[in-house]
Formats: sequence, structure tokens, C-alpha cells
Amino acid sequence: MSFLKWISSGIVVSLLIVMIGVVGNGNTFVSQATAEDNAKPYHTDITDVEETYSSMEFNVNRKTHLLRKTRIEFYLAQAKQADKRGWDHQRKDIMRRVENILAHHLTQYAQEVDSEMSQYTSA
Repeated sequence: MSFLKWISSGIVVSLLIVMIGVVGNGNTFVSQATAEDNAKPYHTDITDVEETYSSMEFNVNRKTHLLRKTRIEFYLAQAKQADKRGWDHQRKDIMRRVENILAHHLTQYAQEVDSEMSQYTSA
């Protein structure tokens, strides 16, 4: 008899969870961004980094450049979602990662250009 109680209570709990999921439809979760958030401008950190990113050059034929470009785009999308949801700390952390990747790319790109120029000038 206790076995039937366990099964019936399991079915009731499962149905209750399904009903809450169907009725709530995810509207009660804080982590979801709403459609009205799209009209809100992004934080100045994001717009400044996007301007810097758009002015940079990436040679997508090189694997390292393609990887950096892909990572920057991914992190910018994550930062935008965090900004929409009001997660300031997470946005700042993600933007710090993007800025580090951009700084690394700029230093590596400058070194690559310098080495290429030294080959042409030494000949």
C-alpha cells in the first residue's frame, strides 16, 4: 500500500510541476529579458568597446585572429544580455574579458606588423 502512495504522490508532484511550467510560461523568471528591453540603450562600456572593435582589423584567414574575433563577438552578446537583465557585475566581468582580448590582439597585431616591416626594410 505504501508503494501506491509513493507512485500517486510522484504523479501528483509531476503534474503540479508541469502545470506550473505551463501556466507560468517562464514569465516569472527574473533572468528573462523582455521585448521592451530592446529599446533601452546599452551601457556605455558596451558601446565604447563595440566602436573599438569595429575599427579593428582581423585577418580571418589566420586561426588566431578568427578565434579572437569569434570570442569577442560571443562575449559582446553575453554582455548585452547581462545588461538587459540588469546584471552589472557580470557585465563588468565580461567587458573586462573583451577588453583583455582586444588589448592582446592589438599588441600581437603590432608585433606581427613590426616583424613584417623589418623583413622588408632589412632586404
